[in-house]
Amino acid sequence: MEWNQKEQARGVAGIVAVYLIWGVLPVYWKLLAAVPPFAVMAHRALWAFVFLIAALVVVYKPKRLFAPLADREVLLLHLLASFSLAVQWTAYLIAVSSGRLLELSMGYYLYPLIVTFLGWLFLKEKLNRAKTISLILAGAGVAVTIVSYGRLPVLALVLAGSFSVYSLVKKRIKINSLNSIFYEILFLLPFALVYLSWSGIRGQGYFYDSSQGYGMLLIGGGVLTAITLLLFAAGAKRIPIFAIGFLQYISPTIVLLLGVLAYGEPFGPTQWASFALIWLGVLVYLRYQFVNK
Repeated sequence: MEWNQKEQARGVAGIVAVYLIWGVLPVYWKLLAAVPPFAVMAHRALWAFVFLIAALVVVYKPKRLFAPLADREVLLLHLLASFSLAVQWTAYLIAVSSGRLLELSMGYYLYPLIVTFLGWLFLKEKLNRAKTISLILAGAGVAVTIVSYGRLPVLALVLAGSFSVYSLVKKRIKINSLNSIFYEILFLLPFALVYLSWSGIRGQGYFYDSSQGYGMLLIGGGVLTAITLLLFAAGAKRIPIFAIGFLQYISPTIVLLLGVLAYGEPFGPTQWASFALIWLGVLVYLRYQFVNK
């Protein structure tokens, strides 16, 4: 495919903006650390939905908004995308609220390697020597964490796995980006409303806590979610897939630096060894991507 330079520049700008926002977003979610992750996720879905409705009415003005869902495959793909998005959000918010930004960063470093493995497993994409080596190195990095701490880095693996499933599903969806994202959030909305109603009845709502300003923060989180998803979808159409994969390392690098420098998370010999193996796997992966494009 020939890539128009102006369009590609716009695509790169959009993708870089998204990754920068995603990199610093933990600082924003830290302001909501006292709010349970499921409550944050519910508000995130609700206010993202409100923003998307406004975008559809003002900008896009679709005539047959729900027509694509009559296709069973489109419906099932969006249900799976919605579920994987919910899992990803939950793991992300738990990592932030529990002070595990290094594990969050590890998840995003592992993502391109895991999505490569899933592509081989489910889509029968070729797994050559370079990709195999990168996966082995990443697996060794995770193994270091398991041996040192006696536990799996569960949040990192769940985050990388759910994001990988989401990416594979989005690759199969061929409809308008705004419509697609709207459907994903729409399927999360009933669960969000049920949870918010239930927590409100129990007196555990946080939205009206004016002393902490949670209401505006929760609304802002939903709006940021919708904007970044739309920016990502728009930018991804304009640049090659390997560029998307290369630029995505902006986010986990910022998150890693935040965890160590801003929030004082430990980064000793074990973390160095684990991340070094994962970074080496990433370098092997990226070298293959550039050499073969």
